[in-house]
Amino acid sequence: MADAAIDLLGRGGAREISHGKVDRHANVPPGTTSFYFRTRKALLHAIAERVTELDIIDLSRMTELAGDAAAGYTGTIGLARLVVASNAEPFLTRSRARYELALQASREPELAAYLSHFASQITELTRQVIREWHGADAEPDDAALDEEVLMVLTCINGVMMSFVHGAPAVTDAEQLDRWLQTILSGVGRLNR
Repeated sequence: MADAAIDLLGRGGAREISHGKVDRHANVPPGTTSFYFRTRKALLHAIAERVTELDIIDLSRMTELAGDAAAGYTGTIGLARLVVASNAEPFLTRSRARYELALQASREPELAAYLSHFASQITELTRQVIREWHGADAEPDDAALDEEVLMVLTCINGVMMSFVHGAPAVTDAEQLDRWLQTILSGVGRLNR
């Protein structure tokens, strides 16, 4: 049911989330969704929990691939490939659902807690990528690294938002990788 609800949320927005609509979309008997999730709030929490679970699984796979240079998921290009993958199904619908949930979470701290786990994981992955990009001899201090992480994540978030809106800001991972490299090079010059 949660997967069906993610699909409804990602395709039609929050207005599409009702117990009856989830029942029909999941092809389960009427009343099934409300039996498991008594309120709309409980249903949204279940959606957030499932989105986070799926995101963590995908992020873990990408992190595993990052250890294999032949797989092409190392460094900034690997991060760029992960982001660009979110512009294809089933990831695009999930990205749309995640943004819908983020809007709901801005008004509901409990919902925000579900989503924060993924945010902390992607932040840590970005931090590792940036450390690798600098190399052991040139790693920035903590304040500079935090600023670089924030700038890269802001860029990534903007790119993902462009995907969600249907007007992609980048055409491929190589273009996004160039953007990320430019950000990191520029920040490095600012911090010297």
